[in-house]
Amino acid sequence: MEKIDEEDVDCFLLKMEQIRELEENRETDMGKWHRFSQCIIRIPAVFLPVEGTLAADIFWSENRPETMFLTEERTEGITLQELKEAEFLWKEGEENPLEPVKKMLEKLDDRTVCYDMGTEGDEVKVHWLEYKSFAADDRVYNVIFLFRTGEKEILGTFYCPFGEYDRWKAAVWKMMQTIRTADEEWEDMDERA
Repeated sequence: MEKIDEEDVDCFLLKMEQIRELEENRETDMGKWHRFSQCIIRIPAVFLPVEGTLAADIFWSENRPETMFLTEERTEGITLQELKEAEFLWKEGEENPLEPVKKMLEKLDDRTVCYDMGTEGDEVKVHWLEYKSFAADDRVYNVIFLFRTGEKEILGTFYCPFGEYDRWKAAVWKMMQTIRTADEEWEDMDERA
């Protein structure tokens, strides 16, 4: 049997695989539970809550989401907001209430590409839409997710540079599956997880 040299291609490939696994584990570490409105959700640990001034740097509109989480690099984000007057989305016979949003996105910019729509979640039904949009000259991967808890409609978004979507997609789906209706015991959820 030959001795493996540190400069051997196989050794290099094994080390790269270990680094990739560490990064993947870091990105899918679901962190702690966060309460928003009448729900709780596990946000991946690499996303940190954002305060007002930093949020204003990202979202120029004054109608920015109420809650935002960003990675340290500020290139990936998750937002949550309560929708007011969202009944128009919940039409009889519509399989996914994000269908009107999909049509609106495609109408606003013909470069927008909608990839898929579906539903996730056990306790809370979460409807989602994934698509590619454009910001300046950059392509952006987006997932919009919509759900009801109690009397509230909540809209969430995830975004990242398009070239990074395969790195984050599993964490986003895992996050959507953690959405629960908040109760008095929600603060104990981290100990139970």
